[in-house]
Amino acid sequence: MNKKTIFLTISLLVLLTAFVAFSSVYRGKAVNISEEFQIDKDTLVRYSGSDEMCVIPDNVKVIGTAAFEGNNFVKRVALPKDLKEIQYNAFANMDNLERIVIPDSVLEIGPSAFANCSKLDYVYFGKELEKLGATPFSGCSSLENVEVSDKNNNFTCVDAIIYSADRTRIVEVLPGRQKSYYVIPNQVSAIDPYAFYGCDNLKYVTLSDSIDDISAYAFSNASGLKTLSVSFNTKSISMKAFENCASLEQIYIPDSIKFIHDTAFDGCDKLSIYTTVGTNGEKFGQEKNINLIYSPKFELDIASTMRDKAAEEKYEKEHPKEEPIYDLEKDDSLGATFVVNGQAVVIMDPSSLTVISKEVINEDLNTSTEDLSIRNEEDKKVVVNTGVENYAIPENLFYKNKDLKTIEIPVNTTSIGKFAFARTGLERIELPEGLESIGYGAFYHCDDLKEVVIPSTVTSIDEKAFDNTKWLNDWYKSDKDDYLIVGDGVLLAYKGAKEDFVMPENVKYVSCDIE
Repeated sequence: MNKKTIFLTISLLVLLTAFVAFSSVYRGKAVNISEEFQIDKDTLVRYSGSDEMCVIPDNVKVIGTAAFEGNNFVKRVALPKDLKEIQYNAFANMDNLERIVIPDSVLEIGPSAFANCSKLDYVYFGKELEKLGATPFSGCSSLENVEVSDKNNNFTCVDAIIYSADRTRIVEVLPGRQKSYYVIPNQVSAIDPYAFYGCDNLKYVTLSDSIDDISAYAFSNASGLKTLSVSFNTKSISMKAFENCASLEQIYIPDSIKFIHDTAFDGCDKLSIYTTVGTNGEKFGQEKNINLIYSPKFELDIASTMRDKAAEEKYEKEHPKEEPIYDLEKDDSLGATFVVNGQAVVIMDPSSLTVISKEVINEDLNTSTEDLSIRNEEDKKVVVNTGVENYAIPENLFYKNKDLKTIEIPVNTTSIGKFAFARTGLERIELPEGLESIGYGAFYHCDDLKEVVIPSTVTSIDEKAFDNTKWLNDWYKSDKDDYLIVGDGVLLAYKGAKEDFVMPENVKYVSCDIE
């Protein structure tokens, strides 16, 4: 036997040995797959493997009831591209599951499908999903958002809340939602059973004007809920609607409520019903031995107040108000503005540093001495002298200045920035002809502002520009027309019922939130 023949023989033996070894490993893996995945036809009945990344076989069309329940090895799961259904508790109580991507093929997810997966922080819904069972993510304390395909016509997720695509129905408030307040939008007319189940962080809720009935189990086991205000349009409270809301201290029940189910507040041991004399709320409280109160522990609009405050704080954080930095030696301006002990000071003579005016309320670097807003101590009146065309009052200019009572704004002003006069002491404001736009929250919470004149040149007013002013609050309480139209066809507010809303012909811009 020559060397060439010997070499070929050895090579064949090596290849044969490798093939046998590979076959053995492959068969062993096949046996393991068979043992790990218990499949009945096209349904995965049980997975008992210990892989961190689990790839489900392509022939599976249904993830069966409790198929992965309690598996603490798996962190991620790759679902088959032709999967159709995920059944009840399929992935429940998996302590280490971190993310799940629901493929486009899935049509239905059953109740509690991912319940108590405490580390689950990413979920994606494909475009075909059309049915969600009750509380699919209850107990998923890390889940603050669900990403939904923009081609899905059935669901959306906004602010950690899963809605129907048209946002008329609340499907589930995600347990990871951090906000303690929720003002339910007026377009919401229904709440799914257990939609608020296990919401530990949510404390203050204001109900939508469009909800006629608080449906059965809607707030059941909302463990953090402290107070809820019911709309005057709500007529009934159904079975176990607030069952086991152990922290619930106050619910406002107006005289519009005609029916309350006997079990509506089972397990609400701290509850006081805030209502008025002669209402069904009072009668129910008396029959069920629930404490009745006739003045509130919590303000009825507390959720709205907290929402607006949070929006304000977010805006301030994103738009910090910088104190001016000024170097007299490097500038030949006639004047400079400094902040001294919380007050602005104008220095007019750089050589002698003589203080010409001490009561200046303007900290904007782009404002010259002619632009300054100078306060008169006698009448608390501020005169804005700009000396420029198309002047834009800067954002936050007088924010929280309680000393500001009146102000004259020149005719060359065309816009007012966000929060420019918010939370000031203004009592009256006459806006000049030529003004075109008013920014978000410009006069927000000017609590003493009772007289406002808006010229016909104003074409846009951002949301909350006059919220919580005496002027606007008085209009809401008045018997005037339901539409407050100002300026050049700006609908500033509407106080009628949603179903009666008809856009007036002369409205060109809508400032208020018509859901």
